Amino acid sequence: MTYRKRAVTALGLVSCLVLALLTSVSSHAKEGSVLTIRIAEQQHVLSLSELEQLPQQQAHFKAAWGPEGLWQGVYLHDLLVRFNLEQYQDIRLSALNDYRIRLTPQEITNGKPILASHFDGEPIPLERNGPFILIWPDQSQQVLDGTAPLALWIWSLTEIRVRP
Repeated sequence: MTYRKRAVTALGLVSCLVLALLTSVSSHAKEGSVLTIRIAEQQHVLSLSELEQLPQQQAHFKAAWGPEGLWQGVYLHDLLVRFNLEQYQDIRLSALNDYRIRLTPQEITNGKPILASHFDGEPIPLERNGPFILIWPDQSQQVLDGTAPLALWIWSLTEIRVRP
């Protein structure tokens, strides 16, 4: 076998392995994506498929960190209502990198944030700040203009904790 044939064969093998790895990561991201909701000592762990059972919302806009497209997920308010948590006054969201924000029920009701799980029809992978991103579509243009803060947009969201 010539050097050129071995190089082409090796390249083909590497390409197949990379494709298999990417398919596996994508599948794992969809199946392994979970969101934990904590209420005192109780906790609910929701999979992506469970979140997809809630009414879905969509918004098309350009995110401040780059991508423009169709974002899809559930209103944060709807998720809280699903677990009878909308009356809690202290709502904390945490990301994989330990970034945390606090929200009030009024901010959630007035701002209509979406817990996005999909971008352009595909689950948001971890390497693209997934699996869940809290987006504020009504504020997207103001964030781009610099007239609204990006601080309430939280990506790689993994936990919602509520306290009375």
